[in-house]
Amino acid sequence: MFIKTRYGIPVSVIQAVVVLVPTYVIAYMTDKMVYTIPMLAAMSFVAARIGRYYEGEEGDPTTKRTDDGVDA
Repeated sequence: MFIKTRYGIPVSVIQAVVVLVPTYVIAYMTDKMVYTIPMLAAMSFVAARIGRYYEGEEGDPTTKRTDDGVDA
């Protein structure tokens, strides 16, 4: 089962859009692969953070995290 946002969009789709759209825009604008690799790496961190934001604490995938994500 996919984790979904409150709008019914799977989080994996949002993560894919966050990674792929900026990467393809940079590739199209610059026409050079050397600029796409750093963008891909940077947006992967952002997409991973989005995935952790929607993880439920008791295993319920519809609840958002309420803590700051730092283990004490």
